[in-house]
Amino acid sequence: MEKRNIIEWSEYSEYRELTIPRGEIWMSESELVDLFGVFIPKLRNTIKTLYKEELVRPYEAERNIKQQQGLYITLYNMEVVLLLAFHLNSYQARAVRRELTERISRNHKPFEVILTATTGTAN
Repeated sequence: MEKRNIIEWSEYSEYRELTIPRGEIWMSESELVDLFGVFIPKLRNTIKTLYKEELVRPYEAERNIKQQQGLYITLYNMEVVLLLAFHLNSYQARAVRRELTERISRNHKPFEVILTATTGTAN
């Protein structure tokens, strides 16, 4: 079985901390349920909604890997994880949103946009 990167809650003494590893993220339904603190039907319905609204396409967002005894498991990529964080309304989903937003803000590099405008007549 291949080693995968997943986002998970780590428990340290008095508090829980979100662990986001470097590299490509692929997570199973059960891992997403643990991350967001929702039940499987809610997760599945939300994923179906993401597909129905064409926010992400299944052939881009999913992959199946073979487990022991010939069973397959569906994995979802980081794009689905991000979309779920903003579509689900649970305590854990809000905490994931805050952490992801904070990390993006912290690592944000400023940039400039230069716009030019010309006035004149068309020939």
